[in-house]
Parts: sequence; structure tokens; C-alpha cells
Amino acid sequence: MSSVQNKFWRYVLPSMASQMLTGFFIIVDGFFIGQRMGDTGLAAINLLWPIAAVIQASGLGLGSGGSVLLASALGAKDEARALRARGNALLCLGIASLVLTVVLWFTYPALLVWLGARDQLYAPAEEYVQVVVLCCAAQVFNSGLNPLLRGAGRTISAMAGMVMGLLCNIFLDWLFIMPLDMGMRGAAMATVLAQFLSAVFQLVCLVFQKQHPMRAAQFVPSLPLLRRLVVTGLSPFGLSLSASILILFNNWQCLRWGGQSAVATYAILSYLLGSLQPLLTGIGEGMQPLCSYCRGAGDEAGLHRLLVRGLRLILLFSTALCAGSIVLRGQIPALFGASAATAAGSEFAIVCAALSLPLWGVVRLFSSYFYATHQTRRSLIFIFGDPLVVSPLCLYVLPLFAQLNGVWLAAPAAQAILVLLLGWMLWRNRTFAN
Repeated sequence: MSSVQNKFWRYVLPSMASQMLTGFFIIVDGFFIGQRMGDTGLAAINLLWPIAAVIQASGLGLGSGGSVLLASALGAKDEARALRARGNALLCLGIASLVLTVVLWFTYPALLVWLGARDQLYAPAEEYVQVVVLCCAAQVFNSGLNPLLRGAGRTISAMAGMVMGLLCNIFLDWLFIMPLDMGMRGAAMATVLAQFLSAVFQLVCLVFQKQHPMRAAQFVPSLPLLRRLVVTGLSPFGLSLSASILILFNNWQCLRWGGQSAVATYAILSYLLGSLQPLLTGIGEGMQPLCSYCRGAGDEAGLHRLLVRGLRLILLFSTALCAGSIVLRGQIPALFGASAATAAGSEFAIVCAALSLPLWGVVRLFSSYFYATHQTRRSLIFIFGDPLVVSPLCLYVLPLFAQLNGVWLAAPAAQAILVLLLGWMLWRNRTFAN
């Protein structure tokens, strides 16, 4: 990484593509489930999604924590420490897979009820979540290996793994849901099998790196290294999980103010945002190895230039996505097989979700920048402050005045508050680094 600035696009574009493909996974599932099972299928998978999201966020958090330590060590020219970080990250992914499988298998029935999957929604939600829990390892490693590959400079390999997984998911979703009519269980099997194949491909790419060979000694646990990896990984973990925490709160408020039809409407918003937000997340995640490298090398000027370029890019893309979503607000519900009644009530909700995108993109860019440069406390303020404080407050207060429309208005209102907090923090510190 001798010329970090010249590698901006080499890192950011593949990362955006990889994250966009992650969004396509969501669209593919939503399309086939909606076409075959309608509003009930959409509502069921939306209610259970936080369980699947915990699994994926755990892998992403550990992989991203390892990626930050790997890239920082490479920037400091400490190859031995970089390779130990990679080995310990892989060790953590294996442990997390085992722990999540055991814990979630014994707790998922109670979790589904707590999440709101009751009556006719429980059975389809259980069919999906059983497969997801039993195949935790595929999801954890698929999510965790992608940032590790980027941290090691294998950006094209990381993107190729996502492309392969997406293509497999499309074919398997069609096969299991349509001709074989396997319902929600088929949708889950298609997703985890595609993730397994993608994880195997990425693991092969990581293991057989000529310039960074893998040795058994790299897997020896180092408690200081593991502690830093987990602490650093809290930010990307929260970044990935925050959307699902918000799904939980939104589902509760939708059930309260609009019933199952409102949950189906929110499922459409979840699919829309779940397909667009990863593209914006990819900008910050693509910058992460470069920012970590600059931090390790002590290049503060390079850090500032990376942040400015990333901010310009995220404003451009988020504004375009916002405008496109508003223009197509009448056609988006039909893509997911929503009923006519649900589609008719979705337009205002889609407009509100679209307006939140530019604000959300700015907050997430700085969150990624903060954790990439070891400013973990600042990153955690925004990552966990959004789903645990600001958004729940908006979701509680606004419906008291605007009923169901208040639920939809909560997203742009919460992101506006976070942007104001970010602006105050930057003005107060007058610097982007500690």
C-alpha cells in the first residue's frame, strides 16, 4: 500500500459491489417468498430476521476486527503481528459458530414469540429459523472472511466470493421455492447453502496467499490480541446488527398501530433499505483497510483525504438512491408480491425511508472511519446510540401524534438527530482523529 490514495477506488468499488450483492441476497429471498407466500411469508421472515442478523453480525464483527488489526499491522510493517491477527480472527470465527449454534438452538422458540411471530406467523418463521440456526458456521464464516480478505488486499477475491454466492442463491431459491415448493424451509436452505459455497471459496483465497502464508503458529491464542480484536469488532458488529434491532422495534410499533398489514409494509421497507444501505455501507467498509493502514503508518494527511473522498462519494450515491426510490415508490411493493392493500399503504412509508438514506449514509461513513482508526468509543456512540436510544425514542413519540405515519417518520427524524450530534462532535473536537 505504498500509494494509499491511488488505491481508493481499488478498495472502495469492490467493497461497494460486495455489499450491493449482499443486498441482492435480501431482494432474491424477498422476491421468491413474496411471490409464493405473499404477505404472510414477508411478515414472518421480517419478524425472525433479527435472529439471522445476530449470526451474520457476529461473523462480520469478528472478521472486521481482525481486518482492522491486520491492516494496521501491515501499515506499521509488522507482518508477524498481522498474520497472528488473521489467525486469531479465524479462530474466533470457529468458536463463535459453535457457541451460536448451541445457544440459538435452545432459545429460538422463545425468541420467535418475543419477536412477535405468533399465531399463523409462527410456523413459517420456525421453518426458516431452524435451518439458519443449524447452519450458523456457513453464515459466520461467509460474513467474517469477506472483511479479512479486504484487509489482506484481496478485494477482487472478496467480491468474487459474493458474486458466486449470489448466483447460487438465485438458482437455489428458484429451485427450492418454485419447482420443489419447499416454502420457507427451502428459502433458508438456499441461503445457507449459497453462503457455505461462498465461504469455502473465500477461505481458499485467504489460505493460499503466497505473500502471506498461513502457519499453525498463527492460530495460537493471544489474549491481548483477542481482546483488541473483540473490542474493535464491537463497532462493525453493532453496525451490522443495528438494522435488525430497528426491525424489532418497528415490528412492535407496526403491530400496535397497524396490525399484520403494517408489518408487511415494513417488510417491504426492510427489503428496500436492506438492498440499498449495503451499497452505502460498502464505501466506509472499503475505506476501512486503507484508513487502518494510514493510522498504522501515522499518515494523518492521508486519513483526512480518504475521509473527504468517501464523504463526497456517499453523498452522491445516497442522494441518487433517495431520488430513485421516491420515483419508483409505486412499483416497489409489486416486486415483493405485496397485496394491493399493502401496496397502496406503502408509498408514504417508502418516501420516508428514502429520505433517511443520505443522513444514514453520512452517519455510517463516520462510524466506519472511527472504528477503522481505533476511535472505538466515538464509533460505538453512533452505532449503538441509534438503535438503542434515538430511533426507539422517535418510534415511541412520533406515533403518539401521527399514529402509523409516525412509525414511518421515525427513520428520517432519528437520522437527522444523529447527523446533528455528529456535527456537534466534529465541531467540538475540530479534528477527525484522537
